Amino acid sequence: MAEEKQDKEEEANRLLYLQNVYNQQYEALMNELTTFSMAQAALKRNIQLLENKDRVKGSNILVNAEGGTYIEANVKELGKIMIYVGAGYLVEKDVQQAKEFQNKNLEMGDTQMKKLVETRQKLENELMKIHYQVESLQEQS
Repeated sequence: MAEEKQDKEEEANRLLYLQNVYNQQYEALMNELTTFSMAQAALKRNIQLLENKDRVKGSNILVNAEGGTYIEANVKELGKIMIYVGAGYLVEKDVQQAKEFQNKNLEMGDTQMKKLVETRQKLENELMKIHYQVESLQEQS
C-alpha cells in the first residue's frame, strides 16, 4: 500500500514537472506569436504605404532618426526604397520590387504563424491531458 502511494506521488510529481515545462514553452510560444503578429502588422502597413505612394508625395512625415528622435520631412518623391533584408543590411529597391519583397516576407511570416499556432494547439492539448491525469490521481488518493 505504501509503495502504491509512493508510485502515485512520483507520478504526480512527474506530471507537475511536465506541466511546468509545457507552461514555460507555452509562454515562450505566446511571446513569439505576439512578436510575429506585430511584425506582420508592420509589413502590412508598409505594403499599404507603398500601394498608396502617390498620396504620400508632398506630405510631411516623421522620419525615425534612432534613439526615439524623429525628424519632420517632406516627401518629394517615392521612387527608391531602402529595405531591411536582415543581418543589419539594407538594399535599395524601386517601389514595385519593395512591394514584392514585403509581400514575400508577409507570406513567409503567415506560414510561420500557422506553424506556431499548430504548436500552440499541441501544447494546449498536452497541458489538458496532464491536467486530467493529475485530477485522476488526486481523485484516487
